[in-house]
Amino acid sequence: MAHAAAAMAGTETRPLLISALPKLPWPLLSRRSRALLMIGIMISPAFISDYIGYAVQRIFYTPDQIADRAAGSILGKIDIFRVACPEADAAAGYWTVYAAQNGWRMYPEAGPSCFKPDRSLLGVAGLKSFNVACPVMALSPSEQRHWVAYSSSRGWNDFPQAGAGCVDP
Repeated sequence: MAHAAAAMAGTETRPLLISALPKLPWPLLSRRSRALLMIGIMISPAFISDYIGYAVQRIFYTPDQIADRAAGSILGKIDIFRVACPEADAAAGYWTVYAAQNGWRMYPEAGPSCFKPDRSLLGVAGLKSFNVACPVMALSPSEQRHWVAYSSSRGWNDFPQAGAGCVDP
């Protein structure tokens, strides 16, 4: 009997409690605006503060730092240029004159008559062309290790004639 009385009391008080709560009216907004408002309230403040903090941090970057971040990889600190060398049986003097006429700098590190063309010279008979990748500036020890791992993972050979850390990709 006690159980039945408790059950009856529970059913009688439940509708009274629900009806006793005041109904708060929504502001006069459209359904879409209310949905966006709820989404805005439910998003974590930490999630929003990450973007705000990054935007504030970007304000104080120098143009060089922004360019480095835009590159996003080790290749942003590496200078990649073409080198062209005449083959052993080709007339080296002709290519030296040709490079001088075009204003191309000589590159004796690769060979006595090698030069840096400003465009790709592939498919030219008697001329060997390849790329050289060298660090633009002195890399930090961690960046140096990253560059060595990056170049070795791609199977690029060292090209010490061009300078320390240069490779032939």
